[in-house]
Amino acid sequence: MNVLQRVAGALIGIALFIAAFVFASVIFAVAAVLALIIWGWLMWRTRGLRRELERAQGAERADGTVIEGEYRVEREVRQIDEGP
Repeated sequence: MNVLQRVAGALIGIALFIAAFVFASVIFAVAAVLALIIWGWLMWRTRGLRRELERAQGAERADGTVIEGEYRVEREVRQIDEGP
């Protein structure tokens, strides 16, 4: 191989690498836009459910019931009898 072939091969390799980078960037941008569209659609479709859930949680808080207490962990201790 002469020098001209090596330079041409290097230039073609660099051009292909840049083309692959641009292609991958476009694919990732399209994927990001699709993900954003799907997220927005899901938020739009579930807005009523979220509103209903917030109302239900608000009703629980508005009740004003507070349960207080203490607890103690008691472990069961078993003893083996020594015999008669």
